Amino acid sequence: MLQSWKLVPEGGAIESCRSVLSLPAEMPKINFAAYKARIAIPGMVEEFEKQYGAMQIPYPADTYSKQIDEIQKEVAVETETFIKESEGRIAKLQAELAEWEKMIPYEQMTMEEMVEAFPDKTVNIANPTLWPHTPEDQPGYVAKEGAEE
Repeated sequence: MLQSWKLVPEGGAIESCRSVLSLPAEMPKINFAAYKARIAIPGMVEEFEKQYGAMQIPYPADTYSKQIDEIQKEVAVETETFIKESEGRIAKLQAELAEWEKMIPYEQMTMEEMVEAFPDKTVNIANPTLWPHTPEDQPGYVAKEGAEE
């Protein structure tokens, strides 16, 4: 219920909405003939009956549905884009998973197989590096032009 989230103050809009929704959609029928027999003032009941029959209670104008529909369309486009991008990511990850499943288990690899399978994750004996083994922390490193610092 909304009140548990404190979005609506206690005794506020929810109770008012419920009381309005509990009312009938049309005005109740009044037996004006019974009133004509009891009220002695001529024309009074007829006037009330005429006014009651002519009374129109305006339904509030819908000012938010158009905005909600526009937001819904925008979100639908964003959702479709997200789904297409996600399907692309899923396909890429499934291909990567297939490669991992074809590979020899890591624990059973020799050093040569490890270098062949993961050339970027292994030590290059011909070009040793210092810890933390990132390019910018190595002796003689020159930053590329246009790279952010």
